[in-house]
Amino acid sequence: MKKILVMLMISFIVTISATYAKSDDSKVPESVTTQFYSDFSHVRQVKWERIGFYYKASFSQHGTTTFAFYTEDADFMGMANYLLSNRLPGSLQSALKMNYGDYWITDLFKFSNNDKSGYVISLENADQQILLKSDENQNWYVYKTIKKD
Repeated sequence: MKKILVMLMISFIVTISATYAKSDDSKVPESVTTQFYSDFSHVRQVKWERIGFYYKASFSQHGTTTFAFYTEDADFMGMANYLLSNRLPGSLQSALKMNYGDYWITDLFKFSNNDKSGYVISLENADQQILLKSDENQNWYVYKTIKKD
């Protein structure tokens, strides 16, 4: 009798867990995936993530990790991919060395959307983290500064 009761409890727990693990909030709308595969028909392995009111698709393209961003209505927002600092335009590299020489790079990616492209870089030192954004590959602008405790 105990074995049957234990088996029923385990079955109940597994069923409940499986039901709630498939939450509709984390599901990517079919319209978004359809638009993505229309834009990127050659991509096969995609990892989806919901971030606020948009979706981020992560995939490998030409040997680099690429991200595509879509609204909930399946509108394409833009693309980004990670980058090494030596791939930055010379003017942006020089500005980093001159103004942020005592920081280290924690994240760097190139972005593009329909009308703009540029770079976003996250720099850090012992006191703060700075997020910089470039304007059409010419200059860096401080986008956000976070003080460390």
